Amino acid sequence: MHLFPEHLSEKIGFNSVRSATQDKARSEMAKTKLATMQPFSDRQVIERRLEQTAEMMDLLLNDSAFPLNNLHDVQQFLDKARPQNSIIPLQAFVKILELSITARRIKTYIEQREEHYPALKEVSIQLIPLKELEETLQGILTENGELRDDASPKLRSIRKRINRRKNDLRTTINRVMGRLSKKGMASDEGPTIRNGRMVVPVQVEYKRKVKGFVHDVSSSGQTVYLEPVEALNINNEIRQLESEEKQEIERILRELTGEIRSRSDKIRQNMNCLTTFDIIRAKAELSIDLDGFTPVISESSHLYIKEAYNPLLLLKNRGLPESKQEKVVPLDMELEEEERCLVITGPNAGGKSVALKTLGLCSMMIQAGFAIPARDSSEIPIFSSIFVDMGDDQSIENDLSTFSSRLEWMKHTLENADKHSLVLIDEAAAGTDPEEGGALFQAFIEILMERNAKILVTTHHGSLKVFAHDHEYAVNGSMKFDQDTLSPTYRFKKGVPGSSYAFEIAERMQLQEQLLNNARTLLGEAKGDMETLITELETKSQEAEELKKKYDKLKAHTEKERNRYKEKRSAIEKEKEKIREKALNEAKQIMDSANKKIEEAVERIVTKGEKDDETIQKAREEVEEHRQQVQTELQELEEEQEERYQDAKEQPEVGDLVRLKDANTTGELKKINGNKAVISAGGLRVKTKYKKLIKVEDASKQKKEQKVKVNFEEGSRYKMVKPQLSIRGMRGREAMKEVEHYIDNALAAGRNEVHIVHGKGEGILKNLVHEYLNKRKEVSSYEIAPIQKGGAGCTVVHF
Repeated sequence: MHLFPEHLSEKIGFNSVRSATQDKARSEMAKTKLATMQPFSDRQVIERRLEQTAEMMDLLLNDSAFPLNNLHDVQQFLDKARPQNSIIPLQAFVKILELSITARRIKTYIEQREEHYPALKEVSIQLIPLKELEETLQGILTENGELRDDASPKLRSIRKRINRRKNDLRTTINRVMGRLSKKGMASDEGPTIRNGRMVVPVQVEYKRKVKGFVHDVSSSGQTVYLEPVEALNINNEIRQLESEEKQEIERILRELTGEIRSRSDKIRQNMNCLTTFDIIRAKAELSIDLDGFTPVISESSHLYIKEAYNPLLLLKNRGLPESKQEKVVPLDMELEEEERCLVITGPNAGGKSVALKTLGLCSMMIQAGFAIPARDSSEIPIFSSIFVDMGDDQSIENDLSTFSSRLEWMKHTLENADKHSLVLIDEAAAGTDPEEGGALFQAFIEILMERNAKILVTTHHGSLKVFAHDHEYAVNGSMKFDQDTLSPTYRFKKGVPGSSYAFEIAERMQLQEQLLNNARTLLGEAKGDMETLITELETKSQEAEELKKKYDKLKAHTEKERNRYKEKRSAIEKEKEKIREKALNEAKQIMDSANKKIEEAVERIVTKGEKDDETIQKAREEVEEHRQQVQTELQELEEEQEERYQDAKEQPEVGDLVRLKDANTTGELKKINGNKAVISAGGLRVKTKYKKLIKVEDASKQKKEQKVKVNFEEGSRYKMVKPQLSIRGMRGREAMKEVEHYIDNALAAGRNEVHIVHGKGEGILKNLVHEYLNKRKEVSSYEIAPIQKGGAGCTVVHF
């Protein structure tokens, strides 16, 4: 990716992102590569890097611990092992063994989850298990990284003989020391080692009375360290055995170096692949710290960022206590494909430059494989080059003034910019005559627009505001300004140019009125009218926004009421269907009963086979009797229902709140017409019998009159809050909201102890929880739970 000027990364803030990522890396190899990390411009590479970062973020937040440890740089040992018969140090084998074990574990870890992490699986394919080499090295190395006694039969034999002769030597020395001590010839200290040989301390005046060889004299000159003649041969034999041991160790290490030499390419490949994993993890950890998301990569030049926070401001806040953290306002910005130039205007310190840096830095981070602190619905195109004109680039060495340096930048940009370029210009036309500078930059921007480059410009020059308004491929924008307080809001607004508010701020600062009047006169009527127009336009815009907010609020409320009405209407319709179905079933039962009686009567007549008037009359009487019985039962049922539902002492009147007995529906009584009534329920007018209505008390009045008293039974308050909260799988911000809410509830419930399950993983959630607990004064202490209660995946909190 082409970046200009050379220190663009420093201007935009990408250097700080690189540095923060280096701090996350665990190996020196990864730190070295990250120090020179640059954004990519190849679409496939960028998408692959973003997929890797997204999968690693998911892994770190939701999966078990990623076994990426012992990332040793063994390149120097591999280079030293290249010549035949070379020997690398013993410590090198320890590092190569640990590196090989890590490579095998990472490969197995990813393969077991390859469906969830396909992009990481693609990286892990490069890892080569070296199980045979692992077994060979484990067979000759102890857990402490020393050469095992049984690394070879000969070495085992030599070391046994050395140990045996050392025991003999200690016995001999102790015997001599005891004899000398009895004679008062030995000093107070015991046997020691001098020049690799065991000696006894003898007082200097007795050195000629003891047979042996003097190896050293004490600093005071009062003691000589003498090797007794009885120990001479044993010491010589030990030295000989140690020489043989050294030769055997060299032979073993030479053979092992040959094993390393034959596999050096595979070891180097594993080392490089693990370094790649370390870089991916470092990017993912930083992205998690920023609460980052992976945006959509635009197929065109369409640019849309939603709630994008400046990464540098977020990183700065992370190192500060909450009371000293600065409020970071997110950036919302959209440029359609045909909108090639955005001219941002407004007062100083209003956030124009920060908006440019936020866009530039987020673009560079995405193309370097980072998630960015913005909504995942954001859409950003890929740029092959970025050109930034920001800050003072004057150079004493090159004899360049501020404006000359801007011209040099302009020349280079014109020579290299194309349709895939992002051009960021801060304070265009500054540093020279305003009219000439404005014309120069307008011409410059027009050339870039012809090439379909994406250009963002901040300025105070009115000519560029007019240019953006008139040109079909350019658009104005501004940073919103609170005109009541004359303070910036740091919110971007597209389509409206901003005023510099120089006179308004000066009036607030109580500058002399004469000075302001003279300044307005000097400014000119046309210029003043334009600034006034912009100010009034912004005022109207802010008023329109307030109206829109009220409209949106009213619309939401209306939609809510509409949905509630639909739900009530649906409920009433269902209730009506239920009542109708019940009535039909009861009618069917009555009809079935009557028909049965009729059928029985007809059957008796047919059985007799003749028209017996007496029989027919009797059948008719039985049917009529059954009909009367059914009618009586229905009447009794209705009276019973009336008695059961008659729970109101007063008869309902128009305006009262009533309940419909059959449907248990509540509404307002609107009209009484004899034994008929009309009620309004859920926006519907329902006709019913007056006697089916029961007056009920208004719930709102009831609440006012009621006095509520709540008594907790002993221990019941503990039941209101569970003793354990699980936040596994949550993102950082979401998890901490849950923890804060849970701690507050636990304290209110009077709990003395709670458990917070955060999982093991990389320890990110655990660290966040512990940082938060340190800030809570109510927390007396906390510790990791015992193994049987969750171990490192759970924290016990005491209040």
